[in-house]
Amino acid sequence: MRLTPAKLIILAKWILTSHPTTVAIDITHRCNLKCIHCYWWKQDHPPELDDVQMITFLKGLRARGLRAAILYGGEPTLRPEMCRVASKIFDSTLAFTNGVSGFPELENGQWILSLDGPKDLNDMLRGEGVYHTAVENLKRASQPPIVHMTISRLNQERLDDFVREMMELPIKGIGFSFYTPDKKIDDSELFIPLSERNQLVKQLLNLRKKYGEQVGFTPAMARQLLTNGHFKKWNSYSACPVSKRVCCYKSDGHSKLCTYGDNADCSRCGCAAVAAYRGALKPFDYQTLRLILGLMVPEYRVRKRVCHE
Repeated sequence: MRLTPAKLIILAKWILTSHPTTVAIDITHRCNLKCIHCYWWKQDHPPELDDVQMITFLKGLRARGLRAAILYGGEPTLRPEMCRVASKIFDSTLAFTNGVSGFPELENGQWILSLDGPKDLNDMLRGEGVYHTAVENLKRASQPPIVHMTISRLNQERLDDFVREMMELPIKGIGFSFYTPDKKIDDSELFIPLSERNQLVKQLLNLRKKYGEQVGFTPAMARQLLTNGHFKKWNSYSACPVSKRVCCYKSDGHSKLCTYGDNADCSRCGCAAVAAYRGALKPFDYQTLRLILGLMVPEYRVRKRVCHE
């Protein structure tokens, strides 16, 4: 495992201070899909910085002391060279993708593949053939990606099926967040009421017991999302630990409040980053810290469990 001094500095600042350490940027406003449930298409987006402007902007952020980057879109692989440049500028890089255009090599980077469920469900939401293309590209990736699923009304019944399918693929692990609603949009067909979310949280814990560390959801993270746990300690923008440590930007370089946009409903947040941060540190939890290390270090391997059914 290559936990470099630079990455140790990032980790130490996250743990010991509330100073920003990370930039989250929409590296492009373009996408090669139009998923029926995606918040991106419900928002207005500015034009993006060109390559020269983007490189200058990223270098400026690094000069301000932001050592880590999270690349969003749109679809980041539509600007593969900018993804590669970002992974050289920053000491640690996460990049989210739909997998359709493959997984370009990143120097200090970890790809995170967004899927919504088994093939039939994923293709219903993202488009015919998307699942097959993403999985075939996953198999050819130079480093195993992490799969991420946003749990919503549309896929909540397929968790077990999806995780079982993913465990048969050469992935590093699988993570989960819950759909976070937008205050200006009626997305009741997507948002799972908090009272119903509790049972799904428990289901995720059972999946971790079954499959081991590859299911990136710990008991400490669960406590942060349970309404009878620690959820009310952080479900406002002023109390969000991630908003203090991550500076978010649109594709034109202007700031925004959150990776979910300016109108995310924090009172009903389902962000995995907050659950992981607070899960690892409030109080300290080694299992969740290992999960964070897996995000920071592409070569890091989780412990696999052999499942006998």
